Amino acid sequence: MRRFLKSFTSDRILALALLLASCGAFCAALNLRLSDNAVNAGTFPLIVSAAFLLFSGLNTVFAFRKKADAPKGSLSSVLWVGALLLGLSAGLLLHVPFWIVCPVFLFVASFAVLKQAWLPSLLSAAVTTGLIYLVFAVLFRVPLP
Repeated sequence: MRRFLKSFTSDRILALALLLASCGAFCAALNLRLSDNAVNAGTFPLIVSAAFLLFSGLNTVFAFRKKADAPKGSLSSVLWVGALLLGLSAGLLLHVPFWIVCPVFLFVASFAVLKQAWLPSLLSAAVTTGLIYLVFAVLFRVPLP
């Protein structure tokens, strides 16, 4: 039993928490969706929550397949820094355009907090910002701050 409990590292606990949250988001999105088959206001939350469920499921599988290694930092410090970055970027969105705040936030979160290499962090920040802009501003015509 002790060995089983030691196998739950912070990566695995966080992966399970994200999987649980994504299940809840998907169920909530199903309730928003109307019964007809047309595209309506409940379609986008359903698509996003389904993607969130898929990626959190994959994250959980990969977290449990890899060997538990020594943690790079404590989970609480990563969560506090992440919450601080999120609050700071949300405050900056009132005064600075989205296309500046989003890639900077994603790069700092990936590079400084998660300790990823700088080039993949930069590329993923740019691609994610571009995809968000494409989906919201171009496809759904939602104005971004």
